[in-house]
Order: sequence, then structure tokens, then C-alpha cells
Amino acid sequence: MPQVSFYPLSDPDPDARLQFTCRLAEKARRSGYRVCILVDSDSDAAKLDALLWSYKPAAFLPHTLAKSANQDGEEEQEAVLIGDDVAALKHNDMLINLSGKPCTEHERFARIDEILCADEEILAAGRELFKFYRAAGYQPKTHKL
Repeated sequence: MPQVSFYPLSDPDPDARLQFTCRLAEKARRSGYRVCILVDSDSDAAKLDALLWSYKPAAFLPHTLAKSANQDGEEEQEAVLIGDDVAALKHNDMLINLSGKPCTEHERFARIDEILCADEEILAAGRELFKFYRAAGYQPKTHKL
């Protein structure tokens, strides 16, 4: 059963979630995790892809878009996969869910992290996610930042 964690950010800007996701993915990689990041759309994936290249000039976090990795057979090589289809995200260590909806394959991951910000729409989706995990038998943890 995965460890489910919620990270509610005090910043209302949805882009703060992306910045935090970059830091969390980097920390997870240093700890040896292979990371999947679930987003809502191709455009969200492209935005996060660009940010991972530039968010910290002195750092390098190997990553790829799941759709292109699946075409090129790179999914096993990359430390971080980004995509809008959980089935295309081949790693099972850690999922960072930015999609706002429950992961349909939640039981396959060792760890699931939900990143929220102080935007009312994102918080409302987060409350529903929390209820979903509780109903599925998980004991979600909240990390106040």
C-alpha cells in the first residue's frame, strides 16, 4: 500500500506547485526514487518539462515526456517521467500527482505525493482526493509548508 502525502502550499499561484514539484523530484532522485509526474494535459507536461531544465541552473535532473519516451524506448533510462496518462508512466517508485484527479493505478506506486496550492479550485480538488484515498483505505499524511 502506498504512502500518500499531501503538500498544501500557502502560495495561491498554481505555478508554485510546479516549482515545488521540481524540488521534490530532485530530492526524491537524490534518495534513489524513480519519479512519475502525472499532469492534466500535453501542454502541462511541456510546461513542466521546460521548467525542469531551467528551475535551478546548477542542477541537472534527467527527465523526459512519457509519450516521447515510449516512442523511443527511453522510459527505463530516465529518472523522471512526465505525462497525462498514468499507464504510460512506467516507473513504480513515486508518483507526484498534479492532475487534480485520483490516480487510477494508485496501488502500484510505493509513494504518492499530491501538491496543492492556496487556489480555491485546486484546494477543492485536493479535498476530494483526500476523501478518495481515505475511502480506499489509505492514511494520507499532510505536510504543512
